[in-house]
Formats: sequence, structure tokens, C-alpha cells
Amino acid sequence: MTLLKKLQWSIGLLLFFFVLPVIAGQLPFNKQASTPIKQPEDKQVVFAATNLPEQTALELTKEQTEEQDPFKVLLLFTHSQEAYQPMVKAVSGKADVYDEKTNIYNLQGAIAKHFSMNGIQTDVLDVDVMKVMKSEGKTFPQAYNTVRPYLANRLQEQSYNLVIDLHRDSAKRDTTTITHNNESYARIAIVVGAEHKNYRWNTAYAESLSAAMNEIVPKVSRGVISKSGDNVDGRYNQDLAKEMILIELGGIDNTEEELNRTIALIGKAIAKSFVTESKS
Repeated sequence: MTLLKKLQWSIGLLLFFFVLPVIAGQLPFNKQASTPIKQPEDKQVVFAATNLPEQTALELTKEQTEEQDPFKVLLLFTHSQEAYQPMVKAVSGKADVYDEKTNIYNLQGAIAKHFSMNGIQTDVLDVDVMKVMKSEGKTFPQAYNTVRPYLANRLQEQSYNLVIDLHRDSAKRDTTTITHNNESYARIAIVVGAEHKNYRWNTAYAESLSAAMNEIVPKVSRGVISKSGDNVDGRYNQDLAKEMILIELGGIDNTEEELNRTIALIGKAIAKSFVTESKS
């Protein structure tokens, strides 16, 4: 190769490497690759995109909660004329523990009011069971069988989240009363019949409610009592609904004020134990 050709080759090669970057910069794919990717200024847009399923589920849950029917409780009073001595005495001057007018059955208005304050809808099985028993010549032990068809019919017609059979305990004041923060409360006990198929379900509901009440006012609940064997009912109609419990609300010596405080606690405990969970 002559010296002239070598010189031309060298100049050509230098021109090639000089012009190549200029040419390459005009190519569209290289320009795109060399341009920095600008991140979105609002990172929430990115998060919303990556969490779309979770966000959708959250909104759906809110909509379902808003549209959901209220928590429904059915009240019944198998021993409807059980009474509290201080309340009867204030009305009639007598210290009776059973009364046709001033009795546990007539607490339904106060119960519905306190339950409503906690987002609970309350229905009442509107039958004065002991009045029916007297008209039919039935004895006290027949109370559960007397109310049973009324309860069974209602449960066929409507569904409830909780069914409560309310009673008054025969125990004296030292057993059924507790003081907390300088205020006295009627204590409760929850009774579960142990001789039927729903026993474990009923017990679970009872224990949950009892624990919630004791978290609010320590020892206001005396706990859950299982009943079976001779001389007891053994089912208390709880075989009709797995979410059914029997509550002994105070005793013969408790006052109306003490009962009202405890009724308010029951409403709060139901909301804490069941209402929140049912809407989660």
C-alpha cells in the first residue's frame, strides 16, 4: 500500500469514528434509551395502582357495612313476672319477688333504649308467659315448654344475631351487686343448658359476652353456668338457636338504677363482642 493510500485510509477511519456518534444520536431507539425515565411526582398514583385489589376490597367492605342490616337481638322473658323488691315496694308498698305489673318483663323499654344507643335493633317476644301459664293452669316448671312454640314460630319467621332470655336471680344482694368507681351495679350470670346439640355454640356466645362485660366493669359478670342433670331443664330452649343465651339480670334486692347501669353495660358488651365482628 502506498503512503498516499495509507493516509487516505487513516483520515477515513478518523472521520468514521467522529461522525458515528452524531449519526447514532439521530436514531429513534437510541434516543429513547438514552433519555432518563422521569418518575411520577405523585407517588400515591403508583401505590394506588399496585394496591388496586386491596383498595377495591376496602371500598367494597365500607359499602357493605353501610348497607348491612343492623345487629338484631330478640328478647324474651320466660319467667315474665319475676320482680325486684325495691321496685315493687316503690309502687305498691309490698316487698314481693313476683308481680303482675312491676316486673322484669316491663324492663324491655329500657333495654331497647340502651341497645339502640349501641347500634343494636331490639325485638321482643311479646308474650307474658306467666300470665299465659295462669290462664292455662300450668305450673312454674312448665314455663319453658309454654314459651317454646311462641319462640319457635318467631325464629321461623325472622332471623336474629342474638337471642336473650332474661331472668331475675333469686340470690340476695351480696351475691348480685358490685360497686365500681363509686357506683353499684346489678351483677349478671349467664346460664347455658348442657343437654342439647347447640351447647358449645351457646357457651361460646355466653363466654364472649361475659368476658366483654368484665373488661368494662370487673366482676360484674359472675360467669357462665352450665346446667344439666336432675331437677334442671337442661336446654332452656337453647336448642332452637345456637346464638341463644339466658341472662340472670341481678337479684331480688337490686334497684332500678343498678339494673339500668347493668343493662347499659350489656348493650356495650354486645357491641364489643358481636356487632364489630359481624361488620369486619
